[in-house]
Amino acid sequence: MDWILDAAEAMGPQLTEWRRWFHANPELSFQEVETSRRVAEILRSFGGTSVRVGVKGTDTGVVADIDPGRPGPCVALRADMDALPIQERGSAPYRSRRDGVMHACGHDAHVTMLLGAAKVLVEMGDRLPGRVRLIFQPSEESPHSSGARAMIEEGVLDGVGAIAGLHVWGTMPSGLVGYRVGPFMASADEWECLILGKGGHGEVPHLAADPIVAAGAVITSLQTIVSREVDPLEPAVVTCGHMEAGTTFNVIPDRALLRGTVRTFGQGVWESMPVRLRRICEGICSAMNCRAEVRYNRVLPPTVNHPELTLEAAQVAREMFGPTEVQEIPPTMGAEDMGLYLEKVPGTFLFLGIMNEAKGVVHPQHHPEYDVDDQVLPRGSALLASLALRFLSKLS
Repeated sequence: MDWILDAAEAMGPQLTEWRRWFHANPELSFQEVETSRRVAEILRSFGGTSVRVGVKGTDTGVVADIDPGRPGPCVALRADMDALPIQERGSAPYRSRRDGVMHACGHDAHVTMLLGAAKVLVEMGDRLPGRVRLIFQPSEESPHSSGARAMIEEGVLDGVGAIAGLHVWGTMPSGLVGYRVGPFMASADEWECLILGKGGHGEVPHLAADPIVAAGAVITSLQTIVSREVDPLEPAVVTCGHMEAGTTFNVIPDRALLRGTVRTFGQGVWESMPVRLRRICEGICSAMNCRAEVRYNRVLPPTVNHPELTLEAAQVAREMFGPTEVQEIPPTMGAEDMGLYLEKVPGTFLFLGIMNEAKGVVHPQHHPEYDVDDQVLPRGSALLASLALRFLSKLS
């Protein structure tokens, strides 16, 4: 462990340079062409890797194998590459050069840390006890066109026995490693309810069937799913985030539209949500002389960490950084398409803290002044490389 950490720390200035280049040149989901080109260029400079650029007929996404040239297991390491449609407000010299686009979720750090891990592993040469597949994934921020789903369909998990990923986290102290066995991040589902009523004049509501009143009752009643139908010990969220109805103050419209999200962890609750939501929407609207058309879309599954591999990963982090630098942390209602990989292959997803008040790195994910404490980059590279080695040893 010591030599891996030493090798990663020796790369510190280079890792900072890479991360700041990626931060200054952000690209949106499935537009990460320059990012992919730069990643491939750096990987090829290491030697010892086979590099492929492009997924699903695009010029974005990079997959590379570090192969010692002898039979053995294969593990994967994954990083996401895309930025967000946010105007950066920070004043750093490496701030975004693209108006309205910025790395506000740490994907610039994820790419950098995986490149650092790749360099450490390549330098092992034929001492590597198996193959390591590096997955530089596009489009994590656009769940409707998930880059993870596209990569899996391209076959990046073929032959892979275990997978690991790392996400920097803006509300954890810099350098702290957070882990969680089992459900770690929530599912992300999307629902839509179109309420069809009968329009009319606002002065004679008895001659209409008001979809706005029905919509209000639906919104209120949906809250009873969590408060009265789900076990209080089972986390769940049902949110209506969009309501659209009417054109002016004195007209009852003939329709109203509601849209929202559902977040859960448990498989049983996740599977039951479409039936529960549809029953309430259709029942309430029928009682109010309206009709509901409900659409429920599964977007992302929960991110569920493999128990044995996650505890092994936590132990690797303790051995490398010390016991006080590793903590079991609560699950989060945030969602991640890493869950799609973990549905197919056992593995783990860890958090790495980046909050550093002395440096002004205090803003959470998706904030226009978000930044990363570059001091954690070697730690992330060392941890990813060590997880690859430990998982290869277990699979062997």
